[in-house]
Amino acid sequence: MGVTRASRMRALSGAAPAAARRLSPARWLVGAVGVFALGLTASPAHALDAAVAKGRAEAEIRAVNGSTSKIQAAIKKAKQIHGVSVAKRIAAGDLLLRTKDYERAIRELSKVLELGRQGKATPAEIADAEFLLADGYFQSNQLLSARRHYRDIIDHGTEPAYSAYAGRSLSRLVDVALRTDDLDSLDDVFARMSKLPNSDSTGSLQYARGKAYFAKRQFDQARSALATVASGSDYDHQSKYLTGAILVKEAAPEPPAQPAPDAVPEAGSAQPAEPAPRDRYAKAIEAFRKVTQLTPDSERHRHVIDLAWMAIGRLFYESDSYLDSAEAYSHVDRRSPEFTTMLYELAWVYVRLGDYQRAERALEVLAIADPKSLEFADGSLLRADLMLRSGKFEKALTLYNSVRNQFDPIREQVDRFLKTTTDPAVYYDKLVDEQTEVDGGGELPPLAIEWAREASEGDRVFSVIDDVSRSRELIRDSRKLATKLNVVLSSSTRAKAFPELKAGMEESLALLNRISLARGDLARGLEDVNDSALSGEIGSVRAKRRALMKRLGWLPKNEGDFAKREVSGEAQWNKVSQKLQQLTIAADGLQAVINGLKRVMKDADKHGVVQDPESRKRFEAEIAANERDLKLYRKRIKQYREAIEMGRAQIGFGDQRYVDDANVRREFRTLLTREVQLAAQGQAGSGSQSYAKSLLPVLASAERAEKSLEDAYAKLDKEVDEQTRGLQKKLADEVANVERYAEQLESLDQQARLLVGEVAMKNFGLVRDRLKNIVLRADTGIVQHAWEVREEARSRVINLQRERSREESNLNDELREVIDDAGDDE
Repeated sequence: MGVTRASRMRALSGAAPAAARRLSPARWLVGAVGVFALGLTASPAHALDAAVAKGRAEAEIRAVNGSTSKIQAAIKKAKQIHGVSVAKRIAAGDLLLRTKDYERAIRELSKVLELGRQGKATPAEIADAEFLLADGYFQSNQLLSARRHYRDIIDHGTEPAYSAYAGRSLSRLVDVALRTDDLDSLDDVFARMSKLPNSDSTGSLQYARGKAYFAKRQFDQARSALATVASGSDYDHQSKYLTGAILVKEAAPEPPAQPAPDAVPEAGSAQPAEPAPRDRYAKAIEAFRKVTQLTPDSERHRHVIDLAWMAIGRLFYESDSYLDSAEAYSHVDRRSPEFTTMLYELAWVYVRLGDYQRAERALEVLAIADPKSLEFADGSLLRADLMLRSGKFEKALTLYNSVRNQFDPIREQVDRFLKTTTDPAVYYDKLVDEQTEVDGGGELPPLAIEWAREASEGDRVFSVIDDVSRSRELIRDSRKLATKLNVVLSSSTRAKAFPELKAGMEESLALLNRISLARGDLARGLEDVNDSALSGEIGSVRAKRRALMKRLGWLPKNEGDFAKREVSGEAQWNKVSQKLQQLTIAADGLQAVINGLKRVMKDADKHGVVQDPESRKRFEAEIAANERDLKLYRKRIKQYREAIEMGRAQIGFGDQRYVDDANVRREFRTLLTREVQLAAQGQAGSGSQSYAKSLLPVLASAERAEKSLEDAYAKLDKEVDEQTRGLQKKLADEVANVERYAEQLESLDQQARLLVGEVAMKNFGLVRDRLKNIVLRADTGIVQHAWEVREEARSRVINLQRERSREESNLNDELREVIDDAGDDE
């Protein structure tokens, strides 16, 4: 049996007085420090003074016994944090809407509505979230979804939480009816409008009523409703602008009656159209001027004022008052969304005035401000025409060539795309699946798709395609989310799905770990009494217990330790994700190389590079093989990314680390209890025997506290199991609903395929004709340029010939005079 630290200290304490009598004070101090250092180095590094260890363990166990109420406090705190998250989600959704990230905003606000169904959100929070959600759907052009939420808001419009949104929702319902060309739905709007109050403080209800009557072309009722909007209210600008629009409708001439198809017009019966009288739109212009005199106190109101100036400019243009029209257009602010439209219209005003220089300048600003606008092609051609008229032949030719070079390849791609198939169903499938690729020509240009959307706006063809694509994407996301939830609920980390219960279980584990760490202190105290390896059963038990001491220190004992574990688990998956992202970047680089090689092979003939046909085929086959391999790599990368997402879902509270913690706690408790029992029987010596006997009550108290905590943890775990089963049932129901929606979507898709495909193909034909017209106009301009250059050269030659003839005539006259004078002298 080894010599203990206590026996050494007793021997040294007896020898110290005699030594002190023989040593000087300085030498005695040095000897004492050396002896103390010797005593420290002789004991194990994990040893702790026996008395201190016992006292600290007893205090920790008492503290844990008195802290069981912390479990409920943690659950309550988590509930409070969860309640605050509702407001945070609404704020996040509002911020995402302002940044035009509509998809993420819709997801965030939908979570708030789901919390409201669970009773975890107040009515005011639900109302705020639902209006923002409806606005997100409206801004992202998901009009039917927006209409559903706006109607729900109006149905609750008499409730205090929803009253502030009733008028704006009613106004939006009118906008939805107009955009979808579903004027029959206005009857439903009027039915809902009758259930609401006649007015509100913001003026939204009055304005909504006026807009509804305007859509129904009931102008008198619309004017009466708008007149009740208070001056200075939030909707004062909009109501006055709509009043001007009503006056324009009333002043506009009726369209001429269409003759019957079989009617034969009489000779000389056709009458030229009379010019619009200058005072026809005087009242409307005055109404719009009142809008421009209002205070631009918000971004929305500034936009309304700019729209009023645009309306004034257009009405003056219709009345042939071009100077007044130009003056009105000049008031539109450069930061306005209408600025680029104003530039194009202002250019035509200057053309009517014959001021080609200013018209050209307006188009130059348009080309810089918005080079991708739909007016760019027409504006560029108009600008080239103006240059040609001004004698800037080289600049005009350059602009004509740039327009032709820009739009002729697009025309060729659209034409090739239309020739790839004549089956509307196949064509529709390509659009829905976003596989708008042209054989040998890459993807269909976005400009062509944008113009096709513009051409089909009245038919809402592309809206159907967008809705189908978005629905399929939502179904894919729903399936992926359901899979992830099933993985979480079927794993040991299922408590993450229930934040309040997870917080309680973490607190329970923290208290259990504190008891285990208190046992660690008792083990160090036992080591302080006798730190030898011992032999027999107690030696084997001590060796196993010592092996667990380091692992015992890893147990999380507070909120910060649990957070570190979460971060550590995320960091491991982040490293894998970063490696995968590097592979994705490498794949993108390889794709760029392949695209470059394909471009080189395609443009070789244009640059006069002669290639052997066999070599060309071999190179093209090799490029195609590498491209197929790259697609396979991208597919694998996608699979790995999904696996990483599933792995992320399974880390955190309850994963293998926590299972190992439970095993360590249980095994350490068993080993320490057995070691203390054996030491109390005298197997570690008399000193350890008395100390071990004093530890038995402490261990008993620890077991009682541990039993209470384990019962609390088991109760929470049981509740997690119950809620997990309930959530799995709900999830199974939702998955069944998603699959039913998928079947309905496929059914509707089959019904719409032929019709939508035919209309979409027709619209792309219109786009091709429009592109052909642009290219033809550019070619005409180039020919006109050549003709103008020829005419200018011809005129210069004619002028030179005339000048030469005149000079020759003058010389002849002078010569004749000289000859005549010489004859007279003779």
